[in-house]
Amino acid sequence: MTDQSIRLALQTESGDPAAPIDPGLARLIGDFKAAVRSAVDLIVESGIPRPASNSAWSVNRIKQSGMLEGGVRYFKHGFGCEVALPSGVVDFDFGEHGEIDQFDGHRLRYFAGARLTHYGFAGTPGLEEAYQAALRSGAIKHAGTD
Repeated sequence: MTDQSIRLALQTESGDPAAPIDPGLARLIGDFKAAVRSAVDLIVESGIPRPASNSAWSVNRIKQSGMLEGGVRYFKHGFGCEVALPSGVVDFDFGEHGEIDQFDGHRLRYFAGARLTHYGFAGTPGLEEAYQAALRSGAIKHAGTD
């Protein structure tokens, strides 16, 4: 995966849902997105309003780091947040309109961490290969493109 901070989202209604994608990568993306939803739910349950946009998040006046309900640590950064869920750390950015379904290769790799083998990858090169193949096939795409 490149070090670019290109945002990607699963291509569904606006793309080719039949495009091939590695099953382990699909599972990783699904787990990542579920963890982001859990993190955002916990943020809201802790009294922090869900932002309407990434810029609204970046200027809100919450502390840069702290604890959420249940003693879960968070770290606010730029357009996003890192949340140390009991199941693992997830780092994400809010989208232009507050979306939470975007990801990039770096964040997937960070989320998987030492669990790459759980997703069927012997290491980062295998994940990178599957990720690039999914981009080429149209199974994932750059956010904001049709």
